[in-house]
Amino acid sequence: MNRYHILDLKSDSCKVVVATSYVSPLSQVYAIALELKSIGYQGDVIFDLVLSNGFSSNRFLKTDFDGEQLNIGKIEVLPKLKSNILDELYVFFYEHPQYVKASSLPEPQKYVLLNKVLYGEITGSTCS
Repeated sequence: MNRYHILDLKSDSCKVVVATSYVSPLSQVYAIALELKSIGYQGDVIFDLVLSNGFSSNRFLKTDFDGEQLNIGKIEVLPKLKSNILDELYVFFYEHPQYVKASSLPEPQKYVLLNKVLYGEITGSTCS
């Protein structure tokens, strides 16, 4: 069972791997790489680990994909993302409440995700 969803952003060319459970999708890097390879993708990959890490400083990780494999030796923590990317992530969780409801997040954090409370509110750095 996949514990992730690869999100095609409308506002940016990078891909975002969204955790769909409390289990980090980093445990499935080979499956993720195969899926990215099957769509012919090369470039930056962001991991959104909000369902496993909450709204902590290590919520977002970034690495690159060379068309064959994820560069797991080059994973870095992203302290911020551009607001348009964050907005797309909040829409994803709003449209997929089953992931949020099944998570182990505290109720206030679930509320934020399920109600798009932060939609349009946060600005930050780019994906690349």
